[in-house]
Amino acid sequence: MNYIVLDMEWNQPWPGSPSAKKVLPVAIRGEIIQIGAVKVSEDGCVGDEFQVLIKPKYYRHLNRRVSKLTGIKESRLKEEGIPMQEAMEQFRAWCGEDVVFLTWGFDDIGILRENLQLFGLDDSWAGSWYNAQMIFNAQTDGSNAQKALKTAMEIFEIPATRPAHDALGDAYHTALICAKLDLKRGMQEYAH
Repeated sequence: MNYIVLDMEWNQPWPGSPSAKKVLPVAIRGEIIQIGAVKVSEDGCVGDEFQVLIKPKYYRHLNRRVSKLTGIKESRLKEEGIPMQEAMEQFRAWCGEDVVFLTWGFDDIGILRENLQLFGLDDSWAGSWYNAQMIFNAQTDGSNAQKALKTAMEIFEIPATRPAHDALGDAYHTALICAKLDLKRGMQEYAH
């Protein structure tokens, strides 16, 4: 089994903008512009990394807040971004078979599924996932409170070596946290 720690960045149109008024075949909260992922072995070793920029098809004008937060510029997406279908082919091939996704929070998997449906792509392979934040909470303070990734890193004394709000940077830091958790036990105890 492969544990895939996944993080994504997505673009949302400004409320009232022409993009926000577009009627899409599937309702989405945002269009994915970056995917970052890191493999974590069953014995807790952080391994191979994946990153891709995706050229948006529906929300082509990058929201200034998204650009400021992520550091991604519209020009970079146009130059380096690839179409969603191609990005998903590369990502699925990199993931391999028998995967379990771990995310920091509940949003990423929902956004991924919405985007897969929007582009008419199979979403069944993204069915096995866990919110690593909930496993972290269960194995640290037992709370249900949302914790920032930065807070969890501080608790485990993990220095920030990658940029925040970058899909691969956040996936990498989440993977370092996951490597310190008992993922098998966490998944057995987990309730979606």
